[in-house]
Amino acid sequence: MRPRLAAALLVLAGAALPAGAVDFGRAAVGTTGSEFLLFDTSARGIGLGGAMTAVSDDAASLYWNPAGLAKIPRLSATFMHSQYAGDITYDAASYAQRVNDTSVLGLGVRYLDGGSIAQTDINGATVGSFHPRSYVAEAGWGQSIYDLSDSEMDLSMGVTTRVIRTDLGVASATGFSSDLGVLSRFYTNSINYDMGFAVQNLGSGQKFGAVRDTLPTRLRFGGAVRPVKGLLLSLEGVAPINDAPYGAAGVEYSVEVERGLVASARAGVDTLTYQSLGLSSTLRFGMGIKFNDLSFDYAFVPMGVLDSATHRVSVSFNLPAKISRRYRER
Repeated sequence: MRPRLAAALLVLAGAALPAGAVDFGRAAVGTTGSEFLLFDTSARGIGLGGAMTAVSDDAASLYWNPAGLAKIPRLSATFMHSQYAGDITYDAASYAQRVNDTSVLGLGVRYLDGGSIAQTDINGATVGSFHPRSYVAEAGWGQSIYDLSDSEMDLSMGVTTRVIRTDLGVASATGFSSDLGVLSRFYTNSINYDMGFAVQNLGSGQKFGAVRDTLPTRLRFGGAVRPVKGLLLSLEGVAPINDAPYGAAGVEYSVEVERGLVASARAGVDTLTYQSLGLSSTLRFGMGIKFNDLSFDYAFVPMGVLDSATHRVSVSFNLPAKISRRYRER
């Protein structure tokens, strides 16, 4: 990444971080609220270990890196359903539409259902139940920056802003958050590669009672390369305000089975849960089938010592460009 651009990203990151974000270690676990903002939103990205900051190129970029919206040729729509342990379910849907030759607008919603939880009094006696739910409504903008692009690099930037709300049955609260992202593609004589940077969950957290929660802000920096046709390799580092820094990596291999039909296999590693749930919880596996403009993706995530697993399924629709544009693959 060019020195001036790298310096600008460092200044942006430093200015965006909350004033108390000085630890970024295990001692900060449990110090933030609105953890549902960290739930991933596409089966493809989950299958790649979450290493998507430099890879995102569809409507799910609203979550991974809003700068990825600028890579959408015409329009993109995606929906994901996740089944977690117990009765917990998570759904996310997003839609993005190209506005003009340089800009893409995206909209999305997310819904977390915590299932039924027993409610007890001060003596531990059950007095009923409550049903926690969380909601997210978000909008994003991706912009190609042609003034900073040339034959050696393409640059795009993006922003996502959202309203978040949690209803615990006995109390509710509302908050606001935003993400900022940058995505670059570098062209060389031998191989092209992508680099991405994102700052997630900046803003005002939810307030239950007299205390307003701190948002789970985090920095993401990743790179991706396609060394041969059909093969994608991605690597990422993440620095969350409420935990120690961790890494993620993913590999995807796609093959055209027949005209219009592409099959993909994926594997990834996300080390976030290594200390709490064990080594097996860091593994990710996935697969996908793309038929013309429609894609079906699946991801399997072990839960380590919890002796269970979660399943993620997503459906995506992506229309290609009608004509060749500046954002096409070179």
